[in-house]
Amino acid sequence: MGLKGPEPIARIQAREGVVEVAEIAQQEAEIAELPQRSRSQFTIKEEKWKQKRRR
Repeated sequence: MGLKGPEPIARIQAREGVVEVAEIAQQEAEIAELPQRSRSQFTIKEEKWKQKRRR
């Protein structure tokens, strides 16, 4: 049975860096979607308002 020593610090830091970059990319994608969601919500509210006005 061989015992594994601790991983080299550089490998651990690289892995943590990859995770951090992935999290940042996900957050940026979510932020980019916000204006689209807001616009579509505005459009829905606007359509409801127009329908009420037509009655």
